Amino acid sequence: MQLSTGGRVNWIDWAKASAAVAVVFCHLPQSQEWFYYRYLQSVVIVVFFFLSGYLKRDRGSTRANWQKYWRGLIQPYIIYNAIVYPCWLAKFVVQHGDMPDLLQSLRPVFGALLFQHESELCTPLNGPLWYLPVILAMHVTIDLCRKSRYGHALMVGLCALSVVLYAANKYFYFAPQLTPMGLMRNLPYYYLGYVMGRQRLLDEARPRRDWVIAVVSLLLSVGCFACHLDAFRSGHHLLHIALFYPVNVAFLLAVVYGCRMLDGCRWHVVTRLSIGTLMVIGLHMPLVTLTNVTIGQWMTGGTVAATGYQWYEALPAALLIVALLYPVIAVCGRRFPYLLGR
Repeated sequence: MQLSTGGRVNWIDWAKASAAVAVVFCHLPQSQEWFYYRYLQSVVIVVFFFLSGYLKRDRGSTRANWQKYWRGLIQPYIIYNAIVYPCWLAKFVVQHGDMPDLLQSLRPVFGALLFQHESELCTPLNGPLWYLPVILAMHVTIDLCRKSRYGHALMVGLCALSVVLYAANKYFYFAPQLTPMGLMRNLPYYYLGYVMGRQRLLDEARPRRDWVIAVVSLLLSVGCFACHLDAFRSGHHLLHIALFYPVNVAFLLAVVYGCRMLDGCRWHVVTRLSIGTLMVIGLHMPLVTLTNVTIGQWMTGGTVAATGYQWYEALPAALLIVALLYPVIAVCGRRFPYLLGR
């Protein structure tokens, strides 16, 4: 396996940086009728869960694990919600022309404390951060399971249960919130990454084989997603749900093996974006809002709210948002590493 400077795995940096840009792209308003947009919305987040499992390491003690979780997940969750709260307040004032009352001002605070929950008393403060408590729950689950001699069987059983619960939720919608849905939906990808990391299944690079796997997997994923949408529109809900996981697994293979072909191409911009993925996720939504009401209105002739961006407008807007965060990532990497989960 080829490594970039500092002992980093270069293909993982490519995968994380690409997925971070794709997340920003997907959070820019676009039409749900566009196939590429629906497809990216469905698949891009699984990259982070797979890589979180792939990079999962045993810290040797429960205390060491929780120190890592505090620095990498819990502390950033608190900080980025705190940073975004004044942005939420400013947006409220612009929309309503007045400051919120006490209950209104506390709704996003309660929402953040309940992992971006939404109800009559709560509203999500920084929605994309839902994935941090989900990853924490997955880390803790695997820490507990691998203390048992039946740890693998327990995790496989939990993954199967998560698939069943996610399928049932599609029917009955008993857990509509982002965090429980994210846990049910993504646990299999996390554990797949964990197993592949432990077995070192991605250590050996074979460019010709990797290229074939990447292309075939991407075509398979897109084809299955087309059938997945068609099954939903025609009322075949069981087939719709059954195709969901093949779509995402094939996409993961396409990303992993595609990025492995880039392993010999080292670019400091990609490395820094990979290091700053947490900041991109945590801070991009206020910039998306700012882009929509400024540059976005100019780019689309004032029609963002009505029809959304076209892909050729959303892509440069997403790159602009990431570019604005890039120097902040560089500064924080030197002076405030805790903002990057380090």
